[in-house]
Amino acid sequence: MPPGDDSSRLEQLTTRVEELERRLSALEHASRIRTSDEEPAEPSAAGDRGARAGMPAPAQLSVFSIFGRAVLGIAGAYLLRAVAESGSLPQWIPVALAVVYSAAWLVWAARPSEKSGLARHVYGITAALIFSPMLWEVTVRFGILEPPVAATLVTLFALLGMALAWRSTITSVVWVGMLTGVITALVLMAATRTLVPFSWALLAMAILSEVAAVRGRWPILRPVVAAAADFAIVALIIILGDSAAIPSEYRAVGEGVMIALVAGLFAIYAVSLTVRSLILRLKLRRWEAAQFGVSVLVPGWAVVRVTNGAGSSALGACCLVAGALCYVGAYGLLARHRERPDFGFYATWGVVFVMAGSFLALPKLPLAIWLCVAAVLAMELGLRARSTALIFHGVAFLVGAVVASGLAGYAGRALAGADPAGPQPLPIVATGAALLCAGIVLRHTGEGPVDRFLRLMPAILAVYGIAAFGVSMLIGLVGRGAGPTLPELAVIRTVVTCVAALLLAFAGARWKRLELVWMAYGIAVLGSVKLAFEDMRFGSTQSLAASLLIYGAVLILIPRLVRAGKRWA
Repeated sequence: MPPGDDSSRLEQLTTRVEELERRLSALEHASRIRTSDEEPAEPSAAGDRGARAGMPAPAQLSVFSIFGRAVLGIAGAYLLRAVAESGSLPQWIPVALAVVYSAAWLVWAARPSEKSGLARHVYGITAALIFSPMLWEVTVRFGILEPPVAATLVTLFALLGMALAWRSTITSVVWVGMLTGVITALVLMAATRTLVPFSWALLAMAILSEVAAVRGRWPILRPVVAAAADFAIVALIIILGDSAAIPSEYRAVGEGVMIALVAGLFAIYAVSLTVRSLILRLKLRRWEAAQFGVSVLVPGWAVVRVTNGAGSSALGACCLVAGALCYVGAYGLLARHRERPDFGFYATWGVVFVMAGSFLALPKLPLAIWLCVAAVLAMELGLRARSTALIFHGVAFLVGAVVASGLAGYAGRALAGADPAGPQPLPIVATGAALLCAGIVLRHTGEGPVDRFLRLMPAILAVYGIAAFGVSMLIGLVGRGAGPTLPELAVIRTVVTCVAALLLAFAGARWKRLELVWMAYGIAVLGSVKLAFEDMRFGSTQSLAASLLIYGAVLILIPRLVRAGKRWA
């Protein structure tokens, strides 16, 4: 098309827009004159005359005027697009004018003189309808803007909406700015296949929403922005986390950049939650607790995936530091407010961080010893401070010690395996820790379900380990230099099971610990299962007769030992 034709079409479009503006101004001016000439004493009569004359009411004229201005705004955007397509100016000039133009509409929506709520909504939506499609076209379709520049403009648009609404607390303006920024960033991320700049943009918007919430502004924005930031980071990890399987249309990024992004996600919500709960003393919301969990799990997963496990030690060290800080927050700053949900939140995350950091950062031997020591210390401190939470942490550390030391596997082979192993050092240490913890926690006087559970768990782990060592010792006594036969092994296990049940029944009644009596009856039930699945399958006639005699005697003796223990109490 010749250049002259473009110029003539542009002039015609400009003339039509100006004529439409003049007509709308004249119509609005006439409505104001009619409104001022009406008699205030007879509003109903004036309305009746207007209705009889078939003229719209002043409110209707105002609505039409608002939408007419919005249509003119969209027309102006298309005018700028026509200028860009004509090539009469360098491409960056119409783009810059379009960005300023959309920002001007957002400023207009936030004017203090604009009293109409409908006008604020319509003008704000107009700004979004100008900004978002324009940015998509110049970034994706025409390639005028690079993705980092587009991501910066998206962040600035959201920041502008928040800045304009800050003093007047205009909700519609901040919602338009933030939602437009979030949606545009996600759309451009998918369209350009460039993930990092728009992930940074979403993290920046997350910072804006958290800062505003700390100042008491628009807290409902936080879940929306947080969900978008979580989605962007998860997509980044899935697509670019494995350097050997990155799709061809995406560009690989360095490990440092990805670690910085996931660390930023964690830092934003960790700092926000700490400030709100510990400094401002605000009530912790369920959404905040859930988002903190996401901001912990996603970076942990990212570090393991991106570094192929090489960063586990560093991640473990960070977890240990975070766990120490959580313990300081729970037992240092919130120790006097244990009834608050915040205390339980920080205490729980303290044990989670310490456990995860220990398994990630420590080798097997130091790990098992450390968890045994931590279990004993936590239970003793919890008993002295009358803190059920600390006793529960001791149980968690003890379970971790059983797993880390290999006691779980060793005892499983001794009590149910076909080839039991001999005693080993680490399982012995873990069993000693479990026995010590059971002795400590049995002094706990609470009678609620949680208190009974806390007394029961260390006792179960201690009996589990002691029974395994008992089987190993008896195997050594009767093995005669070789491993026992299957019938002999069945009888040995029956003897150990029955002795454990008898001792627990007497001890539970003697020290008035109902949990130990429960364990005695539970072991007796397991003994019957053992007879059915081991003795009757692998035992000989002699071994089966011996097991049945021993088991029957135990069933008779358990109630009698319980009564005897009560008399000794």
